[in-house]
Amino acid sequence: MIKDKELHFTDIVSGETFENCTFLKTNDLIRISEVSFIDCTFEQSDFTSSEWLDCTFKRVNFANCHFEKSIVYRTKFLTCNLLGVDFSTNSWKNNQITDCRVDYANFSDSKLIKCVVKDSSFKETYFRYVEFKTGFTATHCNFDGVSFLGSKLAKVDLSTSEFDTLEVFSEDLEGLIINQFQASTLIGVLGVIVK
Repeated sequence: MIKDKELHFTDIVSGETFENCTFLKTNDLIRISEVSFIDCTFEQSDFTSSEWLDCTFKRVNFANCHFEKSIVYRTKFLTCNLLGVDFSTNSWKNNQITDCRVDYANFSDSKLIKCVVKDSSFKETYFRYVEFKTGFTATHCNFDGVSFLGSKLAKVDLSTSEFDTLEVFSEDLEGLIINQFQASTLIGVLGVIVK
């Protein structure tokens, strides 16, 4: 474990854990695999076209950072601040978000394969035109005001999460997994009037 250091991205070694370290800005393409970051600080906000494989981020602040066109596989975000992060046009596979604030983030035009989110807030986040492959499971999350416009929601499970409003197209609802209380929220999207 490497602790309390100021480092360059070129100092990152696969298989290593970094705790309370600060990573300086880089202009190089970022390709990181098998690394854990605990309580670390990243001085840059632009991670466009980066690649993160088998990584763990714990208590890391990425608020308002840019990860457009990135690849994120088998990676965990644990108790992170992902407020306003732009994950648009990403490819995600087998990732986990737990106990994070992801409000106002943008996952539009991304592919999410076997991703799980738990105990996190996604208020007013964009999941527009997202391809949810082999499902998407959200456990005890807040999805109020989330936009799923243009995203086919088959096998997306929101049944243990909460929301008062969702932005969706009625033709994309087929196969969405919700509970009986959430059904009343979505019935208006289908043009049904309850008297």
